[in-house]
Amino acid sequence: MTRPDPAIAYQRDRSPGFVSQRVLSELGRRILAGQYAQHSALPTELQLCAEFGVSRTAMREATKMLAAKGLVVSRKRAGTLVQDSSLWNRLDPDVLSWMSATDPDPEFVRGLIEARLAIEPAAAELAARRASAGDLARIEAGYLAMRAADLSDLAACAEADVAFHVSILNASHNPVFAGLASLIGQALENSFRLTTSVSRNYAETLDAHGDVLEAIRLRKPDQARARMRALIDIASADLVNATAKHRP
Repeated sequence: MTRPDPAIAYQRDRSPGFVSQRVLSELGRRILAGQYAQHSALPTELQLCAEFGVSRTAMREATKMLAAKGLVVSRKRAGTLVQDSSLWNRLDPDVLSWMSATDPDPEFVRGLIEARLAIEPAAAELAARRASAGDLARIEAGYLAMRAADLSDLAACAEADVAFHVSILNASHNPVFAGLASLIGQALENSFRLTTSVSRNYAETLDAHGDVLEAIRLRKPDQARARMRALIDIASADLVNATAKHRP
């Protein structure tokens, strides 16, 4: 096996694009974690350049990328300000990745559940009409992985749950739903830590997933829609419990 050339790796790690991405990721995580409060100014460009040991060019590139994701805005005399969280593009792949390093946001999870209620029951209905044998096998594999997962291993539970839901979105053979599968999957991974950690009846959740699978397999579109909605209602109830648990 050929080992990577240390000189090439060093050049890559010092390249402007790599440096900007490193700075971007760290600043993004800090904003999402609340280290830089909404509506407050980031440290000055010179201060950040000194802290990260990067050029002003790299810092400006990172700031532009943060602005493109809705996290910051530059104002004359005021500097670079953190935007209100309502303006953040939370479905941006980078932002979703940074969110995994912070505590789950109940407001975002609530918004995700509302979006899922609009999308996933319809996707389940279409899957019951259109799913191929391969589609059904993938949905079932996700369900069986959920049943086999160690309940103390939250990452394994989340991975299996995401696989189940993404498989149904893909099985709808609706290009819009299929296009949302990756983003919804990443968002689910982040929200799963909040809702599942307080689930009072994980067996009920597993059974609800099995009910959806059965309706899709038996080609019962109306039943698939209703059962998917019932499944997401469980996540909604978990969110209420989670919010109450974290309320002072």
